[in-house]
Amino acid sequence: MTTSPLLRLFSIPMALLLLVMSMGACSSERKSVVGRTYQNIVARDNGYFLAREKMRATEATLYAARINDYNRFLPLFPTLDDATVTKITADLDDIIKKASLPLQYQPGSAWTDDSYLVIGKARYYKKEYAEAAKTFRYINGSSEDATVKQEALIWLMRTYLALKEYDNAAAVSDVLDKEEGRESTARELFLTRAEYHLLTGNPKLATENLNKAIPYIKPKNERSRTRYILAQLYQAQGQDKEAYAELNQILKRNPPYELDFYSKLLLGQVSDLNTDRARLDKYFVKLLKDPNNKEYRDKVLYEMARLDYRQQRYPEALALVQQSLRVPTPNRVQKSYTYLLAGRIYYENLQRYQLAAAYYDSAVQNLPPTAPEYAATAERAQILQEFAKQITIIETQDSLQALARLDTAALRTRLSEYAKVEIASRQQQAERLAAADKAQEVRQQQAQAYTGVSETRAGNPDIDPAAFATINTGAQWYFDNPTALSTARSEFQRRWGNRQLQDNWRVSSQVSGALATNPSGAGPATNPGAAGSGVNSPNGAAPTGANDAAAFERGLVAQYRQNIPLTAPQLQASQKQMEEALFALGGIYNQQLREPARAAETYDKLIAGYPNSTHLPEVYYSLYLIYKDQNDPKAEVYSQRLREVFPNSSYARLVGDPEYLRRTSQANAQVGILVDSAFVLYKKQDFKKSADLLDQVKRRYPDNALNDRVAFLNTLLTIRTQPPLSAQAAVEKFYKDYPSSTLAPQAAILLKSYQDYKAGSINGALASTEKPPISAFRPGEIDTRRRVATTPENRPVVPVNRVPAPPVSAPSPASTVNPTPAKQPATAVTKPAEKGSTAKPAASATVPAKEVTAQPNASTPAVSPGANLRLPLLSRRPLLI
Repeated sequence: MTTSPLLRLFSIPMALLLLVMSMGACSSERKSVVGRTYQNIVARDNGYFLAREKMRATEATLYAARINDYNRFLPLFPTLDDATVTKITADLDDIIKKASLPLQYQPGSAWTDDSYLVIGKARYYKKEYAEAAKTFRYINGSSEDATVKQEALIWLMRTYLALKEYDNAAAVSDVLDKEEGRESTARELFLTRAEYHLLTGNPKLATENLNKAIPYIKPKNERSRTRYILAQLYQAQGQDKEAYAELNQILKRNPPYELDFYSKLLLGQVSDLNTDRARLDKYFVKLLKDPNNKEYRDKVLYEMARLDYRQQRYPEALALVQQSLRVPTPNRVQKSYTYLLAGRIYYENLQRYQLAAAYYDSAVQNLPPTAPEYAATAERAQILQEFAKQITIIETQDSLQALARLDTAALRTRLSEYAKVEIASRQQQAERLAAADKAQEVRQQQAQAYTGVSETRAGNPDIDPAAFATINTGAQWYFDNPTALSTARSEFQRRWGNRQLQDNWRVSSQVSGALATNPSGAGPATNPGAAGSGVNSPNGAAPTGANDAAAFERGLVAQYRQNIPLTAPQLQASQKQMEEALFALGGIYNQQLREPARAAETYDKLIAGYPNSTHLPEVYYSLYLIYKDQNDPKAEVYSQRLREVFPNSSYARLVGDPEYLRRTSQANAQVGILVDSAFVLYKKQDFKKSADLLDQVKRRYPDNALNDRVAFLNTLLTIRTQPPLSAQAAVEKFYKDYPSSTLAPQAAILLKSYQDYKAGSINGALASTEKPPISAFRPGEIDTRRRVATTPENRPVVPVNRVPAPPVSAPSPASTVNPTPAKQPATAVTKPAEKGSTAKPAASATVPAKEVTAQPNASTPAVSPGANLRLPLLSRRPLLI
C-alpha cells in the first residue's frame, strides 16, 4: 500500500489517464497510436492468427494427400476433387469465420488485407473460384501492402488456371513481371508459372521455372519431389543427362522410400543402354528379390519391359508385360499403362491390330478418364474395335463359305473333328478350374490349421475389425443378402449337383447309392453331380458318359451346321457381309490406320470378289488417290475406269475437276434455299409459284444432291393439283427413281394408301376425276366455320348420292347458319326412317359439311394420301359435291 503523500497525490490522476487512454484505444473510431496498436494486436491474435494456422494445417493435409502417379508428371499442387473438398469443407468454413472477425470488429487494422487473403484461399480450396477471384482482385485494388498484393495476384493466377482461363492467367503473369520480386512469394510465383506452362503444353518454360523455384523450397522431401518432376520434364524433352543429374541429387538426400524407389526406376530409363544395360539388368533383378518391393513388383516388370521396348526387343518386352499383368495388385492405374504399352507395341511396331484392339480396350477400362492419355487411347481403341469387328466378319464368313463348298461326307467329318476338339478343350478347362479350387481349399485349410483362425472369421489379425463389422452386419452380412445366397446356391449346384443335406455329402457313393426323389414324386430324378450326367456339367464341360458325350457331340455338330450358308439365300447374305466388311476394312486402313498398301490390297480383293459391288465408284476413286500420292502409274488406270464405267458419278467428276466438290457444295446450298422457299409457298397453297420455283431449280442446277427433295415436293404438288390417277403415277415414279432416298419411306406410305383404297381397305369415294376448282379464297382468308349447304329457298339440297349417316337432330331455325353459297352444290344426307316407324323424317335434317379447301400439311400421311395432307381426294366420309 502506498504510504507517501506525494505518491498518493499523483496515483489517482495517473489511473484516470490510463483509463481514458484504454477507453480510447478500445474504440475502433479513434485514430490514436495506442488505438491502432490495440486494434492490430486484437485483429492479429483473435482472428487472423487462428485462421492462418488452421489454413496451414489444412494445406499440409492437402499436399500430403496428393495422388502420385509416377507414370505421368506428378502434380505440383493438390488435386481438388469433390471428395477431397467435402472432407475439408468444415475446416474451411471455420477458417472463413475466424478470418472474418477482424473485418467485422477491427476494420481499420493492419491485418485486414491478410484476413481477406486467407478468406480467398479458403474459397479457392472450396472450389468457389468466382468468389475467390473476386476476393483476390479486391485485395489487388485496395491493399497498400505490396507483398500481400503480389501474393493475391499469384493466387488469382492459380484461380484462372483452375477455371482453365489461360489467357487471363497469362495476363496476370505479365502484371507480375512488371513488379519487383520478393523472396517470400518467389516459390509460389515460379511454381504457379510452371503449372501454367505444363497446362499449356510448354515443357521448356516449365523446366526453367522449376529450376528457379527449387532454391526457395525449404522442406527437404518437397524439394526432392520437385526435382523428380524436373527430371520427368527433362526425360520428356530427350535431355537424359540432365534428368540423370537431377535423380542423383534426389538419391543423395535420402528421400522417402516410394520416391527413392521410383527415382531409381527412372534412373534406369534415362541411362545409356549401350553401356549400362548389364548393370541395369542386375539392378532390376535385385529390386525384384527385395521383399520390400513386393507391392511394386508389377511396376518393376513394366519398367524392364520399357527398357526392352527402347531397344526394339519387342518379344522380350511383351513377355515382361505378360508377367507384369499376372501380378495380383489392386493398382488398376499401373495395369492400364501396362496394357497400353502392349497395345502400342502391337499397333505401332508389329501391326497386329486384332491383338492391339484387345489391349487398348483393356487400357481404356482401367485408365482414369482424367488421365491426359485417355482421349487419344479411347479414340484408338474405338478404331481398333471396329477393325477387329470387320476382320472377324471376313475371316468367319470365309471359313463358313469354305465349309459350305465341301460335300456332305467331308462336311460331317470336319464338323465332328471340330466338336471333339471343343469337347477336349472344355474338359481341360474344367480340370484346371477344379485343380485351382482344390488348391485354394487346401491353402485355406492350412492357414486355418496354422493360425487356428479362419480367414473370414472374427479374430483374424489380418482383417480390420471395422471392416469385419461392416461386412458382417446389415445388408452386407452373407446370410442377410439374398443375392449372395442365390449366387452361392447356383455355384454349389453347378459344382456338386443337387445333393442331399446329410453326413459325408461329398462322398460320391452317397450320391450314387441314394437317388434323389423327383419333386413331383413321379420317380427318381437325375443327380447332376454324379458321373455320367450331362446336366449342369461344371463350367460347361462335356459330359463324361459315353452316351451323353456322343449326344453332346451331335448337338455341337448341329449347332455348327446352323451357321454354314448351305442354301442360296444364306450364301448370298454371307457374300454381302463379306463385301461390306471388305469395304469398311479398306476405309479403316486408308483413313484411320494410315496403311495405304494394306488399303489397296483390301480394295483389290473387293474388286476381284465382287465386280458388281455398289461401292466400286468410291473404291476406284480411293485407289486413284492412293496411287496418285505415291506417283504410281496405276492412278491413271483407275481414273480411266471411273470415266468409262461410271461417267456420271461424282467421283468421275472429281477426277477430272478437283474443284467439282467445292462448286457442288455451293450449288447444293443455293438449291436448299430455293427448295425451302418453294415449300413455304406450297404450305401457303400458292402451288403455281411453288412449281415455277422448282422448275427454276431444275434449269439452273440440274446436278445437285437435293434432287430427291425437289422431286418429292413436285409429287406433293401433283397430289394437290392433279386427279388421283395422275397423283398415284407421280408417287410411283418418285419411289422408282429414288429408292434409296430418305423420303422413300414416306412415298411408300403414300403408295400403299392408294393400293389400299383400290383394294377397298379405305372407306370413302373419289369426289371427281377432274381437276378440282381453284379456291376463291386467298391464303389466310378461309372461313373455317362449319356450313350447311342450302338452296336459294333455304331448303336442304337434294342429295346426289344417298349414303347412310349417323342420326342427327335438325337444327333449330334460330341456329341455322346461312353461309355464302358455294360454287358447287353440296350433298345433304337425310336421316333414314327407322324400321316400323311411321314418323315422317325431318326435312331439314342435314349433316353439316366442312369447306372443301384444306390447309396444307407436309407431314407424311399415315393412312391415305389425303389423311395427313388434308387433300380433297380421299376421305373416310363421302365428300359433298
